[in-house]
Amino acid sequence: MSFSNLISHFMKPISPQSLALGLLLLATTQLQAETATNSSPPEAQMAIPKILAQMTTLEKLQLLRSGSPNGVARLGIPDVRYGESLHGCLASGATAFPQCIGLGATWDPELIEQMGSCIAKEARAAGTQIVFAPMLGLGQDPRWGRVEESYGEDPYLVSRMGVAYVFGVQGRGAERFDCNHVIACAKHFAADGCPLGGQNGGAMEISERQLRETHLRPFEAVVKEAGLGGIMPAHHELNGMPCHGNQWLLQDVLRKEWGFDGLVVSDFRDIATMADPARSRVAATPGEAALLALRVGVDVDLNFGAAKWEDPGRAYGKVLADEIQAGRVPMELLDRAAGDCLKARLEIKLEKAKAQNTAPSALETKLAQTQDDAGAGDVWGRLVREGQLDTNAKALRADAAKVLGAPEHCALAVKVAGKAMTLLKNEGDLLPLNAASLKKVAVVGPLGETMSLGGYSTPKPKLYVSIVDGLKQTFGPGVEVGYAAGCELGETNEAKLPEAVALARAADVVIAVVGTTRDQMGENLDRDNLDLSGGQERLVEAVQATGKPVVVVLINGGPLTINWIKDHVPTILEAWYPGQAAGTAVAEALLGKINPGGKLSVTFPQNIGRVPCYYNHLPANRKMNFCNSKADCLFPFGFGLSYTKFSYGELSVTPATIAPGQAATVSVDVTNTGKRAGDEVVQFYIRDDVSSLVRPAKELKGFKRITLAPGETKTVSFPVGFEQLKFWKDGQWVVEPGTFTLMAGGSSEDIRCTNNLAWRESK
Repeated sequence: MSFSNLISHFMKPISPQSLALGLLLLATTQLQAETATNSSPPEAQMAIPKILAQMTTLEKLQLLRSGSPNGVARLGIPDVRYGESLHGCLASGATAFPQCIGLGATWDPELIEQMGSCIAKEARAAGTQIVFAPMLGLGQDPRWGRVEESYGEDPYLVSRMGVAYVFGVQGRGAERFDCNHVIACAKHFAADGCPLGGQNGGAMEISERQLRETHLRPFEAVVKEAGLGGIMPAHHELNGMPCHGNQWLLQDVLRKEWGFDGLVVSDFRDIATMADPARSRVAATPGEAALLALRVGVDVDLNFGAAKWEDPGRAYGKVLADEIQAGRVPMELLDRAAGDCLKARLEIKLEKAKAQNTAPSALETKLAQTQDDAGAGDVWGRLVREGQLDTNAKALRADAAKVLGAPEHCALAVKVAGKAMTLLKNEGDLLPLNAASLKKVAVVGPLGETMSLGGYSTPKPKLYVSIVDGLKQTFGPGVEVGYAAGCELGETNEAKLPEAVALARAADVVIAVVGTTRDQMGENLDRDNLDLSGGQERLVEAVQATGKPVVVVLINGGPLTINWIKDHVPTILEAWYPGQAAGTAVAEALLGKINPGGKLSVTFPQNIGRVPCYYNHLPANRKMNFCNSKADCLFPFGFGLSYTKFSYGELSVTPATIAPGQAATVSVDVTNTGKRAGDEVVQFYIRDDVSSLVRPAKELKGFKRITLAPGETKTVSFPVGFEQLKFWKDGQWVVEPGTFTLMAGGSSEDIRCTNNLAWRESK
């Protein structure tokens, strides 16, 4: 059947009365949702079946498309625009915040929520209503290129950051899904953070117990706590079934068990992949793959670019239409997916697309007046009159130039980058630098002037401060700041090395800026070597040999095996990808205008042979001896130094014994014993002393970032109950009677105080 005949086959006439009804029903939605919830507004629930009744099959298929057009102009159903906003809106001039691995290093959920709110405001102004973020994969294999997109290796930390981000972008209470917030589509569901061989999309074979206790926890948290509006399945196969065709994952767990009723959006062309002979091949034809995805609940086929209707890679185009025509698709499946797409538009209050700053049409005005006269309360009409609706889903909003890169957003980018600064070594208290004692500063390294933002970054932020420029601005005219790259990121020739060495010899201090860019790691660019690339380590060795004090600043998206640097260079500052304020944040940390308080959210392995190397692994029954390794890791999870010192008091537990339905409070006093104000991240870990199943040696169950003045003491408390003690056994969450060791400290290896808690069965 030709395309024109196919249209004729599916299209049916519609009366003006039905058109008016469709417009009215589409537009009707409530002004606000009082709380974050998985349920859509009641008006939307009532409207959706009536809207679907006015639609043809082809129009329903149109809604299931990610690219434009994906609305139905005949019924006034607007296009919706999907976009990336991992750590900033992907629009020219948008604010570029630190990459997610740096956000995790802040250990500051409140700050991440503030950032999410700014990102949402910019995304909405740029014409985007659904964003593919947060990324909730656990970065447990540093070979995986997408570690940079992860908040870290620990499920509890990633959960807290993910919940904060979702609340930020979607809004709370009266602000939820208003004109300055968007739908968050969390990714990638689930378990893509420790793939086979560290390869993006690598298969995962994993027990349900490990899935439940680790990889599923962040997704469960954002669904149940923050009312997540969208979710994206992962690329890979999970226990033999691609996530995009996984009934257990997308239906049994996500929708039935957790109660998720939002939008499920495929990852790029991953529906069609299920029929690819070179890949998973669980479907014989593209049509079977499309039906499989639709059956398990995938609503939207992500297929940007020039994907035509006939393209076999466009699963929900002609491929699915042919299956429908052949009678192989139950129409309730199509209606469910189209209904989810309609609900998303209603929740974010999208109006029929039209030119900016135009008055409502005569029909729209008449409909609004009719509804008002009927006494039913026309929420949509009121939103139109009050100017609270986006009126063009594809265009920049009138205030976009003002909102994108707004001064207050840029100021927040500086603050977030500063909070991410993580001090890994400071031998002899070389830092903070004393500007008054310096005349010449040498900056070397290929990243001194390079803008390295990480993946899914705004193409051109309105503002960017390089490391060199940030140092010049912060030092002021009294200090000469010179720069020489010294080497290339991808080549090992030493042509540029002499210039950098000469500059270092003439300087009072050398700042070596080394690491990675998107050309060394990222999505679909995994690593089989975690060393510094090109001639970077040779450069650091050469400037260290001059005898001048050297500070290494790392700009990178994942752990690096910097053994020589750790052993020989006095000072190391981990900055990650700091975003547009890179130079400002790094300079302020080096000069002590801010006191680095970030902590590692991932473990740094000593070498690639120790990968995976995350702190909460299951213990081995034999002592691990490696012939070439001196230690388990270079830097442990949660590690980070400060320009001051902190002491911990005793860990108190009240009560010391609890039962089901009860909770204890764990408290510790933390004191700044140094001479500078500083931040400490108090970390709370638990170990199940004796269990019927093997448990990790310790698990993070709470944390709090606090700021202390010199001599100041603060009490930090954490709850302990069923949620903190439970583990998965025999298809359910359980806590077994017995004792638990409770630990608090400055990292997973820096435990300062311990106590015990007993769990007993109810009498």
